[in-house]
Amino acid sequence: MNRRTERIGKLLQHEIGKVLLEKLADPRIDSARTSITRVEAQEDLLRAKVYISIIGTQAQQQCCIKALARAAGRIRAIVRDNITLRYMPVLEFEIDHQFKKTLETLDVIRQAMDEIRVKEIEEEK
Repeated sequence: MNRRTERIGKLLQHEIGKVLLEKLADPRIDSARTSITRVEAQEDLLRAKVYISIIGTQAQQQCCIKALARAAGRIRAIVRDNITLRYMPVLEFEIDHQFKKTLETLDVIRQAMDEIRVKEIEEEK
């Protein structure tokens, strides 16, 4: 990814986030539980993958992703009105598994730190 596509990805991330918060009224898309973690635009700007983190069960996540996929055209049209690009990429929504793995890793680190603290307290006694 070059600097241009990174900048466009950040711009799309910001604008799509605003659309999710302010413009969509679909009850399957809970803006309080849904966040855009990153957007990866292709070099030719024909497609952009929008990575989403959704708090909820697997079924809720799948329902939200399906709703976002159905609303992708509308989201794209609203974003196109707010920013000026020669080509507005087709949006593809995916669940961000990398974000979940990072949270799991942080949880393991937190547990290890708690165990170390408990051992230090026991040694002091």
